[in-house]
Amino acid sequence: MAPGGRGGGELDIAVTGATGYVGAHTVRALLAAGHHVRVLVPPAEATAGVLDRLRAAGPLTVTAGDVRSGATVEAFLAGADALVHAAGVVGTDERRVRLMWDINAYATEAILTRAVELGLDPVLTVSSYSALFPPQNGVISPETPTASGRSAYAKTKGYADRVARRLQNAGAPVVVTYPSSVVGPAFGTAPGVTERGWAPIVRWAVAPRLRGGMQMIDVRDVADVHVRAMRPGRGPRRYVCGGELLTFDGMIDALERGLGRRIRRVPVPGRALLGLGRASDLAARVVALPDGLSYEAAMLLLAATPTDDSATLRELEMTWRPPQDAIAESVRVRGAPAGADAGRQQLGDPIP
Repeated sequence: MAPGGRGGGELDIAVTGATGYVGAHTVRALLAAGHHVRVLVPPAEATAGVLDRLRAAGPLTVTAGDVRSGATVEAFLAGADALVHAAGVVGTDERRVRLMWDINAYATEAILTRAVELGLDPVLTVSSYSALFPPQNGVISPETPTASGRSAYAKTKGYADRVARRLQNAGAPVVVTYPSSVVGPAFGTAPGVTERGWAPIVRWAVAPRLRGGMQMIDVRDVADVHVRAMRPGRGPRRYVCGGELLTFDGMIDALERGLGRRIRRVPVPGRALLGLGRASDLAARVVALPDGLSYEAAMLLLAATPTDDSATLRELEMTWRPPQDAIAESVRVRGAPAGADAGRQQLGDPIP
């Protein structure tokens, strides 16, 4: 099928990472917008329950295969109009470094390059604002250069971002989105990594009192950005999806609202949090730790770095939902400690 859609603005869109937190929301939004969606999922996830929920939402074609396989990718992209590449190894498990490089970096390079060669338009890849942290001028914007990254995850996302920008500089219709900490109820998948990170707070009703904050965005807004970006013929673009800068106390307030109970807050110096992050990075090389315990996560939280989303909101004619509502809804919907049963990591949801 030639790029440009099947008439009426509908496109045949190839999506990776559909069984992940952000990917599932994105596929649901694309189907609701009238597009046909084909998804590439790992063989172990070919019978995932979320796929049945997505099939009920619209025309969905499922291919089981490895995104690292050139032959699989070639067959998957054949005849598609556009690509949304949301697959990725997420989390802070440093024992998965090799897999992060294989999926987040090298497989991303291969699929973006091949999609451009085949003439797909747009070719969208889901990055993370950790790929741009720390910004040189204190604000993350579409013009912020790719950062070197501190964690394995950030380094692999940085590699992929440099690939995307090289393709953009050559005029390819590559679109990059940079979500911040994504929050809100999951759609048939495990919770997002941010929610898994606050699971101990929800379980024990105790939280540190910190001077810091983080950009947070409703997962449904990220999905809407991906839908609105599916417009061929507009060339290379970059969209920062930061949402709203919440103080750490503001996030705890939202959790309290969703849970309907108080969370005790214990003052913790920033220096102690950074020390815990360093210790967690060392321990994560040999044992699995809860998401959110890393030096980079502590740096992001204490830095409270704002984002400039003005171009995204203007060009896509959007306004953001309040992330506080999404946080409260996510714990209210689950009705149990957030992330308590979500130890495994998904292919497909970006983290800060």
